[in-house]
Amino acid sequence: MKDITHLKINNFAFERVEYFNYLGSVLNADNKMNTEIDERIAKGNKSYYANAKLIKSKILTRNTEIKIYKTMIRPVVTNSSENWALTAKHENLRIF
Repeated sequence: MKDITHLKINNFAFERVEYFNYLGSVLNADNKMNTEIDERIAKGNKSYYANAKLIKSKILTRNTEIKIYKTMIRPVVTNSSENWALTAKHENLRIF
């Protein structure tokens, strides 16, 4: 396989990178989803902890807490997940 460091099309040169973000998804040179899935889990954790005080509030009913989870946390983790090929390491994501 040829090592291409730059791709040139007309007058445009594109640098080869190991990974980059495209529309919120992490794409990498190996085309493996581990980086993307780990990134999504980290974003889901940030989303949860940003809303933890609200979710743990005694004022909210259990139903409202579930609605908050379904609208503010789960979409962050599962965005573009239909393209993921889960490995044994990430099998626990099926709960989302």
